[in-house]
Amino acid sequence: MITLAISSLKGGVGKTTCAINLAFSLAKRGWKTLLVDADPQGSISMSLSPEAKEYSGLYEVVNHSMPLEDAALKTKLEPLRILMTGKMPIGEISKWTGSLHDGTLLRPFFEEVEAAGYDIAIIDTPSGLHGPTEGILRNATHVLVPQQCEPLALRSLMLTVDFLDQLSTEDEHACSLAGVILTMANPDLPESRQVADEIRRILPPELVCQAFFPRDPEIINASMRGMPLGFLRGDAPPAVSILFDQLAAELEGKLGLIKPEQSDEYISLVV
Repeated sequence: MITLAISSLKGGVGKTTCAINLAFSLAKRGWKTLLVDADPQGSISMSLSPEAKEYSGLYEVVNHSMPLEDAALKTKLEPLRILMTGKMPIGEISKWTGSLHDGTLLRPFFEEVEAAGYDIAIIDTPSGLHGPTEGILRNATHVLVPQQCEPLALRSLMLTVDFLDQLSTEDEHACSLAGVILTMANPDLPESRQVADEIRRILPPELVCQAFFPRDPEIINASMRGMPLGFLRGDAPPAVSILFDQLAAELEGKLGLIKPEQSDEYISLVV
């Protein structure tokens, strides 16, 4: 099973948007997918449902041994399930985040996800590289780093890469870097283009995803409506949703998601 953490040192770079829409695109491509909200603030949970605080989730599975099957929510897309943050008491947040940093408490959770037969779990993590994020990175197989195409955001990228390198030398269970996805790109702004060019210069080509997502009002619209872009406007989703389909297709190769060979027998379109 593949476990993909969506992580960044900096907040506001599009982690939650990426996690929701990538999970939707992978499930649409036939992969049994679990989307996990590991942020105590409940970023995914609040984006998708105003009743999110009423749902059990990761907190109950890890802390109270609730079966994953009981906590994971079904969606309108059959292969996709969502595990909310859970009903975490305010007074427990600090203790919760501190208890997860070494990854030990999370290991049985990842084992349960694998036993449930998921092809991939996508985990939206809190900003920063400590607490639950560090614990998840110590257990996940891969990490995708959203990188905002703005000068100030660039400063955090190499810190993130260095942290991941150090983590992999300390912990054999720690994840590997699947890639960096450029977010909030604006080709019309020289500064945005310069940041994108600099990222491509300092990182190996295979670590910079070809897919990227721009600043687009449709992304905000989908988030406000509590849905992935692919559900926006029914059968005619906005063009930007295709970028997440492209990212899903690209990551299949990077993550080793391979379906059994299908027949190449010629099939005529005309009947």
